[in-house]
Amino acid sequence: MKRKLFLINLLFLLIFNGIQAAPAKPSREAFGLRLGMSEEAVHKRMRKIATQQKEEREEEEGGEQEVWVLKKDSRYNYLLTKFSREHRLILVTAVAHPGRVRYSDLGETKEATVATDGINYSYKWKIAAQGKERAVILIARGSNAEFLASYSLYFSR
Repeated sequence: MKRKLFLINLLFLLIFNGIQAAPAKPSREAFGLRLGMSEEAVHKRMRKIATQQKEEREEEEGGEQEVWVLKKDSRYNYLLTKFSREHRLILVTAVAHPGRVRYSDLGETKEATVATDGINYSYKWKIAAQGKERAVILIARGSNAEFLASYSLYFSR
């Protein structure tokens, strides 16, 4: 009986203190978007969770870039999507509300390549290829040692 009571109290303590376990491995998707998705599939997903703010065609690369403001997200403000000239998703950047998302929320920070100049910080994870999917880089950046300002997903070269 005491053991059961101890476990229940421990569970409540963890919940009330807001302790979150870092994901074992960083995700290769953001907000349901996976690199390589068609532009049409990305738009279908984004219309459910965001409002398109801006769209720009990139002359040099032949693709386009879009800015989407998230409708109801307490941690992230907006997403930037970039497409190839073949209309495939090649980059996603999520911009966080200040002080809301830790680098450790994305993955185990001990497994990341960390860089800092004392003012800016970056954590970089390489996510291995899976089946037909290419390897992906996840890089988180910010000017705070604990909280990120944004993170991006793009294909590894």
